Amino acid sequence: IDYKKVFEGAHCEVWFAPNSLEAFNSAPPKDRRRMARILCHLCENGPHDLNNEKFKAEARYPCPGGKKAMVYVAKAYQLRIYGCFQKGPPRTFKCSEGVFKKTNKADQKLLKRVAMNVGE
Repeated sequence: IDYKKVFEGAHCEVWFAPNSLEAFNSAPPKDRRRMARILCHLCENGPHDLNNEKFKAEARYPCPGGKKAMVYVAKAYQLRIYGCFQKGPPRTFKCSEGVFKKTNKADQKLLKRVAMNVGE
């Protein structure tokens, strides 16, 4: 998968796969603006002061190498961007999936796919 760096800061960089970039770019402007603010904040300050309505750890899922990766979601209205942190330097948040949610329940198949694609 060919990832593209979209945000960077003192804490980490954010990289989008084509799927994530397409979901982000096709979102309504208010969703894009809010997501950009959340991810810029994540890059500069880390996730510690982002509440679960903005950035949330979903669960650990198997990834290549027999380990389990924590899958996170950044949320802006109905736009969701899913990814995993990877050690650095520089530390990266690699996002392999982006979707528009119809319900509040997480798609388990999608979460497992994220872990397999970008989990360490």
